[in-house]
Amino acid sequence: GRWGGEEFIILLPNTDLAQARLLAEKLRSTLAAHEFAGAGRRTGSFGVASHRADDNEDSLTRRADQCLYVAKNQGRDRVVDESALDGKE
Repeated sequence: GRWGGEEFIILLPNTDLAQARLLAEKLRSTLAAHEFAGAGRRTGSFGVASHRADDNEDSLTRRADQCLYVAKNQGRDRVVDESALDGKE
């Protein structure tokens, strides 16, 4: 669903981090390859985090958001998962 502005959130029950990253990469590459009428090609950046036993809604979405901004700061059009946050949380 739409999370805010141009951001969306996808919840994937029974999906581990590696599987979620694969889906995000598939979405990213499909988006980048598509020609949108009147808008041309567009790209997307994805932040991927997985639920931890001590997570609540805020901590999980905060980690995913941190990943998203790492992706944007690294040049956009990429997928970054929480393993990139080691020591940055």
